[in-house]
Amino acid sequence: MFSDYNVTDIKEFLDASLESINLAQQLRNKKVLLKPNLVMGKAPHKAVNTHPKVIQAVAELLLDSSCDVSIGDSPGYESTERALKASGMMDVVEALGLNVVSFNNPVTKRHMDGMSPYKFFTLGEDPALYDAIVNLPKLKTHGMMGLTLGVKNTFGFIHSFEKARWHLRAGQDRIVFASILIDIHQLVRPTVTILDGIVAMDRDGPSNGRPRNAGIIGVSTDAFALDHCIERIVGLSAPLPITRKALEHNLVGEYEIEGDGIQVIKDFEMPELVDTDWAVPAFVKKILRKIFVKKPRLNNGLCKGCAVCCKICPTEALTFFEEKPTFNYDKCIRCYCCQEMCPEGAISL
Repeated sequence: MFSDYNVTDIKEFLDASLESINLAQQLRNKKVLLKPNLVMGKAPHKAVNTHPKVIQAVAELLLDSSCDVSIGDSPGYESTERALKASGMMDVVEALGLNVVSFNNPVTKRHMDGMSPYKFFTLGEDPALYDAIVNLPKLKTHGMMGLTLGVKNTFGFIHSFEKARWHLRAGQDRIVFASILIDIHQLVRPTVTILDGIVAMDRDGPSNGRPRNAGIIGVSTDAFALDHCIERIVGLSAPLPITRKALEHNLVGEYEIEGDGIQVIKDFEMPELVDTDWAVPAFVKKILRKIFVKKPRLNNGLCKGCAVCCKICPTEALTFFEEKPTFNYDKCIRCYCCQEMCPEGAISL
């Protein structure tokens, strides 16, 4: 368990972890891309993004191994450079001389044997340009999918506003969206996933929940197994949509836990989700979703009229009227992109 973001302690742990999974030598002299969780430019203490100290520890280890290290992501509504600066990551980037990749070089990939109904995916950066992808998710709750962990973090390879199109295609069906996320993850195929859960986020994440100490760093070459393990650690009694689909398709292999093992966090508070994926007729399911699935709501006192929510809504269910957004719930697909991307935390579920 980690009590704080001490770079020396994190490096020692990661060095031993990479050695134990036979990656330390494999990563020497490689061209490596770091893919953090960089949803928006928020300060480290907010627990919205991967902590800069974790980025520093990973980057220093790779540079010590003579790697050519880049860092990149596609934030929700602002430039990569701006988000890096506001998140505190840019200080690490400049101090260590890392290359910044803005995910503005679209490449279309075909999934030959995917899980979702879709075959073609346009990524903002080609994973094939790198010898290794280091996936660096943050342990956070997520209004639609329950948690943001290793598999979902690779959704960041989709360019910012392209993400809305995938939400639109999935609609309110979290299982379909989970299959889309799994297909994207398997196209990216990160070499290793290193999860930052030293300070995690619970309640109504992924951008405006409660930062809380969890003391966890997870390392695995298998993000499906890591996600499954973390769901057990936060005390979930049933798998979330991504892990559920992964288990159904035998993507979660057997794994061993080193270190402190599984110590359940008893007071980790999940967002209030209602699963309507019951075995009922489609027209009944549609009615149940409208009744039970939580609606995003605006806190007028916190809203500053930036209109980010209107810009990123995949169904244009938000309109800007008298300097405030207004919801059209008949068009809302409950993807909660508005709640996720609101920089002021003015939208709640």
